[in-house]
Amino acid sequence: MRRGTIGGVSLAAMLVSTVSMPAWATDTVKIGVVAAESGSFVSAGHTLPAGVSLAVKEINDAGGVKVGDKTYQIELVKRDDRTDVGTAVAATQELVRDVGVKAIFGSESHDFTLAMAKITQPAKVLHFAGNSTLDTVLTDANVAPGGADHYLFQSEPREFERSGSTARGVLELLKPLVDHPIKTSVIIAGNDATGQFLSSYYIKALKAEGQTVPDIIFYPPDTTDFSPFLTRAKGLGADVIHFWYNGDSTLAALPQAVELGAAPAYFMFGVDPGIWKERAVQADVPVTMSCVPICWGASSNAKAKDYFSKYFAAGAPKGVTSSVSLLYYDYVKMLAEAWTKAGSFDPDKTVDALLAIKHDGVASDTLSFNAHHQVTHATEVCAAKANGGDISCSMQQPPQTAPM
Repeated sequence: MRRGTIGGVSLAAMLVSTVSMPAWATDTVKIGVVAAESGSFVSAGHTLPAGVSLAVKEINDAGGVKVGDKTYQIELVKRDDRTDVGTAVAATQELVRDVGVKAIFGSESHDFTLAMAKITQPAKVLHFAGNSTLDTVLTDANVAPGGADHYLFQSEPREFERSGSTARGVLELLKPLVDHPIKTSVIIAGNDATGQFLSSYYIKALKAEGQTVPDIIFYPPDTTDFSPFLTRAKGLGADVIHFWYNGDSTLAALPQAVELGAAPAYFMFGVDPGIWKERAVQADVPVTMSCVPICWGASSNAKAKDYFSKYFAAGAPKGVTSSVSLLYYDYVKMLAEAWTKAGSFDPDKTVDALLAIKHDGVASDTLSFNAHHQVTHATEVCAAKANGGDISCSMQQPPQTAPM
C-alpha cells in the first residue's frame, strides 16, 4: 500500500479498521467510510461508520449481495479523517487508489465532501454524503453522464426542505407552550462554512413562517463562553433563540442561556431528546430539539425504534447526533439493491439503477433519488416542556417549494 504523511503522521498510523470477513468468503466487494472518529466533529462523525457497519453486517449475514451470477460479501474499510480536511483527502486517495473501493460514504462536513469528490468522481467511485449543502453542486450539468459529479449522491434532503420542516415544527410545538405570540426568532450559529450555509436557508424558512429574524449571530467554532452572543440575542428581543447547528456547542450554550434568561424559549438543532434525558438537562422554559432525521430518544416511528435498538446493541454510543447514522445506513442497502438490479458493479449502470429504485428504508418507506441525486423525507422535531416536563415529538413533512 502506498504510504504518505499528513502533518508528520503516516497514513499507516491513522486510526483505521476493516470489518472482518467470514473465513469462507471468496468473492468480496469493498466499500469505504471516511468520517471524523476523532477531533472536534466526532459527535456526528462516529455515527457514519456505525450506521454503515450495521448495514454491511445485515447484508452479509443475509448471504451477501447477488451481482450477476455471483454472490459477494461486502468488505468495509474505515478511515478516521480526524476532523481534518487534509487527512480526509489522503484517506480518500488511499481508499480509491490503493484499496480499490467501489463506493465511499462520508464525510459529514461540506468542504470535506467537496474535496473528497475531486478524487472519487474522476475515478468513477460512487460517493454518498449526508450534506444538504451539496444542493449547490448537484446541478443538471454536473450529475449528467460525463458530468463532474455524476457519481455523487446526497443522502439528506435539500436544505430548503429540511429547514422548512424544522422551522414549522419548532414554531408549532412551541406555540401552546409559551404565553405570548412568537414573533422574533434569533439564530446563533457556528461561524464556519457549514454554519453559514445552513443558517442562510433557516432564516428564509423562519421568515416564511411569519417570523421577524434579525441578523444571524455567529460564534467561533471553538467557543465555550457564549454569554456575549446570548446577551446580544436577548437585546434583540428574541422570543425564541435557535442554536444552529453543532449539537455539542448547543449543549454547552443552553445552560448559559437559561442562566442569563436570554429568551422565553429555545431550539437546539441536531440534539436528540435521548441525550436531553440521559444528561438530565433542565430549563425553566420550553426547549425544542430536532433530529437528523429521526430521533432515537423519543420517536414514535416503529422502524426507527427497531433500527436504534440494533444500532446501540451493536456497540454504537448514544450520542447527541446518533440519528445522523440514518443518512448512511439506508443507502448501503440501496447501493446493494442497485448492484443487484444492474447485475454489475459498473458505476454507470449502478447510477442508473440507483435512480430507478424506491427503497423501503428506515428514513422513508419510499426512499428514492431524484434526477439531481437527492432525496426527500420528513424531519422529526421534539419539544420539552419547562422544568422537566414531558417531551412530545412529531414528524414534519418538507415544503414543496423553496421560500423566496
